[in-house]
Amino acid sequence: MKRETGFLEDFNAASKNECTTKDITFGNATRKDSKQDYAIEVDDWGNRRGSELLESSKRLQMLRLPREAIIDFHAVAFEPDPKLQTNCNDESRLQFLQQLMETTEFQSLHAATQLHPCASEIAATAFAEQFAAQLKDEPTQDENEKEFSNLRAIGKALTQAEDEVELAFETAAAFGMGKGSPGSNDASRIGEIYKRVRSSKVLHSICNLAGRFRRLAQSKQRQKLKNGFDETVGLKTDSDLGRILPQELVALLDPVLEQDVLRRFVERQLWCMEFQGSEPVGKGPIILVLDESGSMAGERNHAAKALALALAWIARQQKRWCVLVAYSGDSGERILPLPVGKWDEELLMDWLEAFIGMGSDLDIPISEMPRIYSELKAPKGKTDLIFVTDAICTIHPKVVKQFQDWKKSVQARLITLVIDSEPGDINAISDEVHQIQALAISETNVGKVLSI
Repeated sequence: MKRETGFLEDFNAASKNECTTKDITFGNATRKDSKQDYAIEVDDWGNRRGSELLESSKRLQMLRLPREAIIDFHAVAFEPDPKLQTNCNDESRLQFLQQLMETTEFQSLHAATQLHPCASEIAATAFAEQFAAQLKDEPTQDENEKEFSNLRAIGKALTQAEDEVELAFETAAAFGMGKGSPGSNDASRIGEIYKRVRSSKVLHSICNLAGRFRRLAQSKQRQKLKNGFDETVGLKTDSDLGRILPQELVALLDPVLEQDVLRRFVERQLWCMEFQGSEPVGKGPIILVLDESGSMAGERNHAAKALALALAWIARQQKRWCVLVAYSGDSGERILPLPVGKWDEELLMDWLEAFIGMGSDLDIPISEMPRIYSELKAPKGKTDLIFVTDAICTIHPKVVKQFQDWKKSVQARLITLVIDSEPGDINAISDEVHQIQALAISETNVGKVLSI
């Protein structure tokens, strides 16, 4: 009799439950008698994270999707092993998520978003936007049209998510918060920077270009190591073909393992040898001066700013000060010091977005550099000074002499990149002058600058 009473008590308790799910317990078994609000299994923590994302995102609020949908889309991106609940009461959302999770593109994306707060929020937003767009067309479609429309929406969602997650990672790396760097675990800060970059066409363009320059810089910096390649210090996951373990290459011969090796190559997850080398570098700063006269506006300016971010990355790797200077003749200059370990990302974004756009007969600070250098109070030592300009320079011999004397006194070496122009008198003050058609990674001389 006690057993029957207990069963009725359990049944009554389940009936009073306000949740959509009604669990009836008999012995050790639990049976779910009704539909679920969620298509993905989520715990209280997952529910809270998804709800907080909805509350903080105007993009998601504008979609007017139910809270449960946002929680589902966040969970499928964030959870390491998301599981479907086939008795979800929203058939459209369930079908969308089921087909999404079955794609190889999702598996690749999920490797980057799982347990990553910023990346998972970005992916969830992309999924939600395309799902909402699909719902608008659904009432007018037959079953076949719905299926094809669903697949198109999933394809768009994955493409959008991949592009935006890549931009977030590129942005974090460009601002010195890449994997393994100080601040790389500050998801909220990375998210704030990403949102500003995403909303600014100028910053968006600069960060996209900066990734290419930084990868070229990484390659050039590795090539600089003259000693230490004889010493293997361990293994790491990467995609450097010159360091891949022989076992990984042998696996390519096996038809069963070949696809896995290629996948891990794309995801930079192949086992590679790690070498240790040392290259003495100066203790002085890296100073980059960009010509911001009117002729440098647009794409040329974006490429110059992207190069600036790559040089700042080099400075961080070498534990050196970096100073970014924008100059435009008699219109003044904009100076941004980036001390070691003390970058101000807000000021850096402000500097990147701004543009003077004036000009005069000399758009590089020859006379002003001694003053600028003194005001910076940077560490003394070997200084790498880089000028980027598209102007033909005419410099008075007296100014040339003064500049040369100053360079010698502070141990500065000047490298000048001249874009689609003649250097003129810049030859007289530079240690190296490189004429280039455009600021692009295909230009050999751009690679030389990134080898400092």
